[in-house]
Amino acid sequence: MKFNKSVKSIKIALVALVLTAMVGVTTTFAATYYHDYGFAKGKVYINYWKDSSVASFGYTSYSNTGINNWKNITGNLNITEVKSSPTYFGIVTYVGNSIPGFDVYGVVDHFKYGLTGFKQVNPDDQRDRSRVRMDHTNLKSMKNNAEKQYAFTHEFGHAVGLKHNNSGVASVMSETIISTRNTPQTADKNNIKLKYKN
Repeated sequence: MKFNKSVKSIKIALVALVLTAMVGVTTTFAATYYHDYGFAKGKVYINYWKDSSVASFGYTSYSNTGINNWKNITGNLNITEVKSSPTYFGIVTYVGNSIPGFDVYGVVDHFKYGLTGFKQVNPDDQRDRSRVRMDHTNLKSMKNNAEKQYAFTHEFGHAVGLKHNNSGVASVMSETIISTRNTPQTADKNNIKLKYKN
């Protein structure tokens, strides 16, 4: 009888060990919805600037709301509007009639500053600037103002380091526009906290 109890205990211990290992593997390979580096991995102070084109096309309110939606999620992501185009730790915003080479509502590019000026880098690379470009022609085709706000908030989410989140959870970073989710959702806020180590 003692032998059977010992075997049972060993089986339970092995099952627990296997489950622990499986959870560890699942956690290790779980999808992340933020870029590993970007502006920084910890506390960061970002300068936000709007080109005059934002006001010319009538998107000042959408732009300001879009960037402000990402404030106050964590004390490690600090965003301040500035009056001139920043070189370092900057998000610069433009609106045009179209974005050459793209048929989208908006696009975000990332840059590193060096001796020869700005050089475009990948989203996961260290960067000094993110450039948000919005397409007026495509924005005009949106059904309502809430969808336009979704587009601006979504693009600023990329600027602060988030990826698309098409996992099925409520997210402003989904590629499917849902106008009632035009602000950062719980999943988005959690990803910002993970990215900026809060």
